[in-house]
Amino acid sequence: MTTSHTRRGFLKTGGAVVGGFALSVVSKGALAQGKAKVRFSGYVESEEQLATTLKVLEAYQAKNPDVEIIPEFSNFRSFTDKLATEAAGGNAPDMFSVNVDLLAEYAARGVLTPLTDWIPDPLDVSEYQDGSIFACTYNDQLYAMPNDAIAPAILYNPNKFEELGVAVPPDMFTWEQLHETSVALSKAAGRGFWGMEDGGGNYVPCDIFLRAKGKSMFTPEHTLGFAAEDMATWFQYWDDMRKAGGAPPADVQAQAGDNSATLGIVRGRSAMLIQMTDSYVGIGTLMEDPLALHMLPNGHEGMEMKQHHYDYAGNSTGIWSQATDKDLCIDIIRFMHFDPEGVDLYYEGSGMIPASSAGLQRVAATGNEEEKKLVAYLAMLREQPAPSRRPGIGGLGGMFRRANEAVAFGDMTPLKASQAFVAEAEQKLEALKS
Repeated sequence: MTTSHTRRGFLKTGGAVVGGFALSVVSKGALAQGKAKVRFSGYVESEEQLATTLKVLEAYQAKNPDVEIIPEFSNFRSFTDKLATEAAGGNAPDMFSVNVDLLAEYAARGVLTPLTDWIPDPLDVSEYQDGSIFACTYNDQLYAMPNDAIAPAILYNPNKFEELGVAVPPDMFTWEQLHETSVALSKAAGRGFWGMEDGGGNYVPCDIFLRAKGKSMFTPEHTLGFAAEDMATWFQYWDDMRKAGGAPPADVQAQAGDNSATLGIVRGRSAMLIQMTDSYVGIGTLMEDPLALHMLPNGHEGMEMKQHHYDYAGNSTGIWSQATDKDLCIDIIRFMHFDPEGVDLYYEGSGMIPASSAGLQRVAATGNEEEKKLVAYLAMLREQPAPSRRPGIGGLGGMFRRANEAVAFGDMTPLKASQAFVAEAEQKLEALKS
């Protein structure tokens, strides 16, 4: 089981730390009278990200003393559950975080405001990468402003490769070579160590895997771009990896849970992990050994080798369709994304890489060593960009984890798990149309 881990590790107390911090801010502002009030809700993945977000909101209020921003931030699960309830009850926050896989659902249900009327003034999206824009687009309308840029990567421990005498794969290599490398690392280390952590429950690398076969997770028309038989090869790949010893068995992987501190690569029990780049800094801080970035495989044996990677908006900001003052919400977004003071405050120390090209260049010039490594990796992918990722469906991560675990524990064959996944996904896609 692989999930999206945080920049500094998951908040160990769930939403309590974040919620408590945010609520203390709310209580101070709640005394203000006669101000224009804006509820801003979102998910944060670390105390650092929360702190930087609050700083930029406080800076906006300092420049606009007639405005009170009421922050309501928590972890992803708490945020999405609360937003679903509030949106259904007609009491959604004025502004809120938008995840790429939930954007289509929010847009189709009329929860989000299209941003067309504010483009290009004051929201000039011309310097944003296609990947970030497409991730925030549904039915040819931009529904959210991209915040940070992320991409899939293999995070690996170079010291383990050197120690075990196994060569790091070349820049362009096959999925079969990744299997061989993982097994070689496991055999060289011996019992209790695995070359690669189980990535079968991670849907973004599955998209890369499918693209190397001429398929894709979703089409531009927001339909599935693969058949159940195609996805079955993904779950079969990881089942073969586990059986060959290249990845840990189901029970061992399950013990890692959703906590970055218990990851095999952090505990010195694995050499590689497939993850999103926004986890790189956080996981790296938990390790004694250095952490490096590598592309995922770019082809299958006997097939064309090609760049299939992309970067996209890891998080974005949208406006409720019934927000009282949408122009004010837009101005807050403008400050976060285009005002030099707001941009610096929003990204400094957060571990996030801006989605805009100008912001990325700023981090390249002023960021720390680890941030510059992330910028270099994203810049490499952009030299020969793959077609962008499109919005998915809500609950996609959970669907993948359940399917992969069903195969790993022997409860389903790869084909049966894939068929169940496809049936659920198509049901969700059909519901959006209606």
